[in-house]
Amino acid sequence: MKKSTYLAFALIIISTLGFRTSTMATKHVVSVGNFFFSPASLNVTVGDTIRWVLSAGNHTTTSNPGGIPAGAASWDALINSANPTFEYKVTVAGPYAYVCTPHAPGMAGTFTASAPAPTLSVAPSNRSVSALAGSTTFTVTSNSSWSASSSASWCTVTGNGTGNGTINANYSENTSVSQRVANITVTVSGLPSQTVTVTQAASSVGINDVTSSDLQVYPNPTRGLIKFKAGSLKNQVLEVSIMDISGKKILNRTCSGSEEYSFDISKEPKGFYFIRINTETSTQIRKFMLID
Repeated sequence: MKKSTYLAFALIIISTLGFRTSTMATKHVVSVGNFFFSPASLNVTVGDTIRWVLSAGNHTTTSNPGGIPAGAASWDALINSANPTFEYKVTVAGPYAYVCTPHAPGMAGTFTASAPAPTLSVAPSNRSVSALAGSTTFTVTSNSSWSASSSASWCTVTGNGTGNGTINANYSENTSVSQRVANITVTVSGLPSQTVTVTQAASSVGINDVTSSDLQVYPNPTRGLIKFKAGSLKNQVLEVSIMDISGKKILNRTCSGSEEYSFDISKEPKGFYFIRINTETSTQIRKFMLID
């Protein structure tokens, strides 16, 4: 009798070790014998599995009515020679109580399930994108609820999610001659925030990348009224934009049929600005300064 008992416990120990290394979650083995569950109490994590294994006798493992957390599944399983094992996966945090029905209340057990530690991973660390408007994605790996926010108005992101998911980042055209970076911060309660970036290339047309023409922008510097003479472009449809030094558009207008056009930006902050003139075949940019 003693040899069979030792053998049963040895098998339990071996199987427990196997369960712990085969999966990310843990299987906790409870031996079921005459008038005992061993161990009688356990601390587990949501996602773990409880496995009852017969040692001797005829028993059940039966959840107590009202003795398990709200939302958790109840159970009532025979543990005997015909049914030597039963498994229960823990899906809800909280305290659980169970008994062997034929031998209650003396043969009872408990386990307490805690929520898993929060996890968060965001990849890749950076997305490099062109100057044109578009969208890109980041992959979130987590077991918790998370939120995402962007540091830049030109790059907007999906706000939140739960578990594994995707962040969609939408970015506007970069009309500046400088590269720009948006920081996207992802937060899970109880963990340090993680930051990834969208790095957007500068506009492909810079100040020095202008085509030769008789187009003139004046006066430069200006106190508020900026003009340009269209020259040989006067008979074409011109899309004219004025941008601040960061590339933000402050004015946009379609022009055609005149030799000269003027724009009032006297209410804008003093500093450097760009005027960009687009035709169907070319783009020209001039830099000017707004002064007091």
